[in-house]
Amino acid sequence: MKEVKMIKKIAIFVLVAFVFSLAAPTPALAKRKLPRVAPAKVQPAPKRVSAPSVNTRGVGVSVKFRGDRRAIVATFSNLSRASAVSYQLTYKSGGIRQGAGGSLGSLSEDPAVRELLFGTCSHGVCRYHSGITGARFVITTTLTNGRKVVKPFRLRV
Repeated sequence: MKEVKMIKKIAIFVLVAFVFSLAAPTPALAKRKLPRVAPAKVQPAPKRVSAPSVNTRGVGVSVKFRGDRRAIVATFSNLSRASAVSYQLTYKSGGIRQGAGGSLGSLSEDPAVRELLFGTCSHGVCRYHSGITGARFVITTTLTNGRKVVKPFRLRV
């Protein structure tokens, strides 16, 4: 009798294990077929028309923040293309419009570097503005052919 009970328990255990194995999700072993995409049509590159060599671009400008982010450093290059270069930094600090500006006096120095502070300096003591918003740096270049080029930069201080 003990053997019959033991056989019944084993049969029930095997049956329960079989039912659970059917209910458990099994990973799909088949490969998924991806839809085929038509190859992109390659269009020929447009032909370039050579234009007369005229200064149609301004000077090269690189604008970076100083390490402490309390000033910007502007580097001007290719100054031989310009007859005049001016720049202007404007921003708001505490709701008050602030700014600095200037021009490159000597265009023979190439590259020319200018540092513009977000603040003021007097007698070697600098007071920096805080809460700066809406900062813009605009460079206006007059080329040797008389054309004006304006390059605006938005700054996130």
